[in-house]
Amino acid sequence: MKRIAILQRKITFLNILKWFLLSLLIGTIVGICNAMFLKLLEFSIGFTNQFEYYFLVLPFALYIVNKLAKISPEDNDYSTNQAIASINERKSVSIVSSIKAFFLPIITIACGGSAGKESPCADVGAGVASTCAKLFSFNKQERRKLMICGVSAGFAGVFGVPISGALFGLEVLSVGTVFYEVMFPAFIAGITSFQVTHALGVNYIYHPLNLQAISLDGSLFVVVLAGLFFGVIALILIEVIKLSNIIMRYVGSKTNMFIRCFVASSVVILIGLLTSPDYLGLTMNRIDIILSGGKGANLGFLIKILATAFTFAGGGVGGLVTPVFFIGANSGYFFANLIGLNTSTFAALGLVSVLAGAANTPLAASIMAIELFGASIAPYAAVSCIVSFLVTGRRSIYPKQEFTFDKSLVEDDTNDPLDSYTPEQLEKALVKKNFILQSIRHLIPNSLNKKEIDEIVIKSKQDKKDFKILKHLFPDFKDKK
Repeated sequence: MKRIAILQRKITFLNILKWFLLSLLIGTIVGICNAMFLKLLEFSIGFTNQFEYYFLVLPFALYIVNKLAKISPEDNDYSTNQAIASINERKSVSIVSSIKAFFLPIITIACGGSAGKESPCADVGAGVASTCAKLFSFNKQERRKLMICGVSAGFAGVFGVPISGALFGLEVLSVGTVFYEVMFPAFIAGITSFQVTHALGVNYIYHPLNLQAISLDGSLFVVVLAGLFFGVIALILIEVIKLSNIIMRYVGSKTNMFIRCFVASSVVILIGLLTSPDYLGLTMNRIDIILSGGKGANLGFLIKILATAFTFAGGGVGGLVTPVFFIGANSGYFFANLIGLNTSTFAALGLVSVLAGAANTPLAASIMAIELFGASIAPYAAVSCIVSFLVTGRRSIYPKQEFTFDKSLVEDDTNDPLDSYTPEQLEKALVKKNFILQSIRHLIPNSLNKKEIDEIVIKSKQDKKDFKILKHLFPDFKDKK
């Protein structure tokens, strides 16, 4: 028995050593890739920004991005959303996808597209880890762990937040689940990536804030109110992104790819011409100004939401976290002005809280607040992030995210069994769903093909009640004997 216990301890030690070395390797490689990407992006932005109206080339840039993305169409894991899907489905990410994730965002951002810099680093991290797993002949479970380390390393290195960046990679995959079995290697990879990226000359934004301890004299109520507001902003962002995608898909189905790129880019270009080019590209300088106590535009977050949504609807490639930072900081500035409070404090709260709601990562966002703004913001950020997280329900800027529980504060009737409906409630639900369906049909006439319709009908026949409801929702369905 004693020999078995000693053997188990040796195996545990060797396993820890194995994953320490692997995560060190992944963190180092991803850190180098982070620095290369950020330096090349900085150079590209510096070059294009020499021209006053550089963003006028955006339609052609998005068209090129779309064309390059279609090279080797099976290698399509070049966005955070697809990387999340691959990890959750235990699939690999090819090196071709990593190359796309590295270069396509540079074209998008440098030419005025409103996208972020974190997605390429995280996606390249997943690809690098997947390639290493293949070289080491790992099984699917070990490959998945290594890919999570790659994503964590990417997020940690690009924003200079080693702990929250690593935790973000663990938390973003599945809402309600934190992958504790990957926590040790993910943290090692995140810390290593941050140190390597910083050592190679990449600088980060830090704004320590001196705040008093939270109290029950009204401060807590204001923070909860702010969290509700930031949650609503996250909801608006998610829904506008969805709506713009539907509109642009419809435009693309009726015309061609270039017209889709041109129409979407026109919205972004008009924003640059009618408001300010500061809403285009990364906008990190504007985030820095607002956090430093400088002036911002009160409704600038709405303009940024539109610029971001139509950039991606036109086929732009890049991250969403950086735009979320701007939207959060600017909405915090607006909220603070509305009620007469310190704009820097609420800009900081907005930055992390909108991220918590939009990406469903309240723990990572709360710790990120401490890493970026100091420990005094911790209680405020924790409350605001959790409230924002609860407000958004089962929505996310990453549709491929998995949900292991329902975090809504209100009952979601979509999960209720049909038997619990009264006839009046059922009729209302059917009318509502039928209206939504008809609206979708109008925007996307071929949203369901004949094969999909037949499969739905066949499955529904197992329950006569379900079939009757489907016939109500899909009036032109025919009961095939």
